[in-house]
Amino acid sequence: MTLICVASPKGGVGKTTLTANLAYTFQRQGFNVTVIDFDSQDALKLHFGIAFNDPQGYVAEATSNPYWHEMVRTTSTGINVLAYGPTTREERYRFESYISSDPQALYQSLRSFYDSPDDVLLVDLPPGHSVALDAICKLKPLCVTALLSDSASLAVLPSIEEGNFYSGDVSRHLYYVVNQLDLRSELSRDVYSLLKERLGASLLGSVHRDPAVSEAHALQVSVLQHAYTSAVVNDLEVIAHNLMRLMPDTALVQIRQVGE
Repeated sequence: MTLICVASPKGGVGKTTLTANLAYTFQRQGFNVTVIDFDSQDALKLHFGIAFNDPQGYVAEATSNPYWHEMVRTTSTGINVLAYGPTTREERYRFESYISSDPQALYQSLRSFYDSPDDVLLVDLPPGHSVALDAICKLKPLCVTALLSDSASLAVLPSIEEGNFYSGDVSRHLYYVVNQLDLRSELSRDVYSLLKERLGASLLGSVHRDPAVSEAHALQVSVLQHAYTSAVVNDLEVIAHNLMRLMPDTALVQIRQVGE
């Protein structure tokens, strides 16, 4: 079992697209994959062929039905999706109060997704600080921070390193991915070199900028299916394999400690 959260202190870094593409990549490696959307934009489902106006979601019912697995949808790709769903302000507030009030409540709601060593649960979080991020951090996930190779990402990096973004003691499980790397840009290349030097082994890899990623999203299919010869496919496989090497450090026994 592995719990992976994908987050970023800034928006517009392609975090949701990265989450979806990692889900497809892990499935390709033989894992049972579930993705959960904690972002009220409710956009993660679009990557799995679910229409934006689809009314199904878990957040509106999450506080009254702690068995979230009953609301999961298995898509035609075989990936399980728990969409955020359309919500009112009151429903969002009630949900955030629920997941923040007691770590055991969130643990109990997620535990059904951790039945096998071959299960991977990917959590897509809102950009910036959020109640959901603080709650998920208490479950000691692998934290994947999505950055761009730009000056803005360099600017927010000290805040992450100083522990001002992720709550709790997640430093041992804190990793990075540079997304939308544009090797045609001198600035992009220079910033990426600085990030590689600074982050060292905590940098899981990079994903090159490729229009095929946006095209796949528009078609609501995997980039692995749409453009299997793209360099992006290899990038994703490298990142997934680096995460797979880290999986023993987040074994089920660690997560269970929260619920005991």
